[in-house]
Amino acid sequence: MTNLHCDVMTCANNRDNFCCRPEIQVSGRQAQDSEETCCSSFLDATDGAQNSVGCSLPNTALDIYCEAENCRFNSNERCDANEISVQSGNAQPHSQSATACASFENR
Repeated sequence: MTNLHCDVMTCANNRDNFCCRPEIQVSGRQAQDSEETCCSSFLDATDGAQNSVGCSLPNTALDIYCEAENCRFNSNERCDANEISVQSGNAQPHSQSATACASFENR
């Protein structure tokens, strides 16, 4: 399991900079840098959604499934980094495209 820090405050899954999901999916199969990745588990909090899994305690470590073939931490579509950071990008703040795996490192 990977330690996850998340600063995407517009995500309904975010609680205290951690994720309340048991796992997340990072997309960006052909990404060459972090800005070409996104958290496809993002759920817009402004859509009236409450925490999607109904947890009261966020997960500090969780399974991260990763499509980013060019990331050095991708091992058979699983992230094997000790920790990652998901951050808000400059795109639409209420969409998946506004997120990025800031820990992406090109092979």
